[in-house]
Amino acid sequence: MSRFESTQIVWPPKGWSQFSSVLSSSGQSLAKDIGKSRIYGLQYRIDSVPLFKNDAKIFQHDIRIDGWEYSILNESIEYPVLSFSLLDRFDLSLPRECFVTDIRSYASHVPHTRRSANRAVSAALFFIRQITSGGVPDINRVLRIYKLHPNQAFLYRNDRMLEPDLKRAFTDVRSMEQGHH
Repeated sequence: MSRFESTQIVWPPKGWSQFSSVLSSSGQSLAKDIGKSRIYGLQYRIDSVPLFKNDAKIFQHDIRIDGWEYSILNESIEYPVLSFSLLDRFDLSLPRECFVTDIRSYASHVPHTRRSANRAVSAALFFIRQITSGGVPDINRVLRIYKLHPNQAFLYRNDRMLEPDLKRAFTDVRSMEQGHH
């Protein structure tokens, strides 16, 4: 049973129907490289928490994809691949991409723009589908295809940042919440 089925969390997140194919809050897959005597893999985890204290109407879903590698010499490496927070879309007047925050690739900050948010969501869904089917794709290649590799952050330098829109939405929703109590 997936964690989504065993809790009160509404899944997929409001306004994010493309996540309906994600049936579990975590998963992992592994592969062997006999030539280099190593085992490597990918795992994903989704942690959902209420956005506001004492209010379980709006959730923040932290999506994290990590890689790991173990060698025959008992050496191990674990590293973050892609992470971001996905918020329930509580203001339908704003673009969906405003509700993707804190995008990180290999723990490096990726500028928050419409393009980077769309690409982060698409890349995460690709990784999750691969992990669910038992595959371990070439991480660097996938991040480069989706233009999320840390070396590609310059691609977003001229894009409009979305933080001001999201901050305004938070201010609006907080004032509505306080007005109802």
